[in-house]
Amino acid sequence: MWIKYKKKRLEQFEQEEVDVFVIENDKNFIGEITVNYKSHQLETETIPNKRVYLEAFRVDKKYQKKGLGQKLINYCIEYLINIGYTEFTIGVENDNEIAKYIYFKLGVTNAIDEGYGYEFDPSEYTLYLKDINKKEYLNKGE
Repeated sequence: MWIKYKKKRLEQFEQEEVDVFVIENDKNFIGEITVNYKSHQLETETIPNKRVYLEAFRVDKKYQKKGLGQKLINYCIEYLINIGYTEFTIGVENDNEIAKYIYFKLGVTNAIDEGYGYEFDPSEYTLYLKDINKKEYLNKGE
């Protein structure tokens, strides 16, 4: 599976369809989030120059509950604001209560579509939309 996934991801990088943000500590993986600029599963995932799809948001269990995931997603959103995006979507499996808690805490509560994953993650999910409030994200540290 990794060989297929790796090939797909490298093609997406070459076509500038994705960016991946990573947290590391002394070269140890802590967490990641992928920004997808092109819809692949649902047309509602992205809108060119307006909306992106956030996927593969994960933090290693050893580092969870320390606020690092929150810092990673905030950094990612600040980056998106700075390059002109005003919305993001995120897909959440309906039975993933932990992810729903995290996203709802961020205000990601507007369900706009439903989908079914692909060969690497064939689960059903709900697609949520969040308007990026520039003031809200850029003033978090104040």
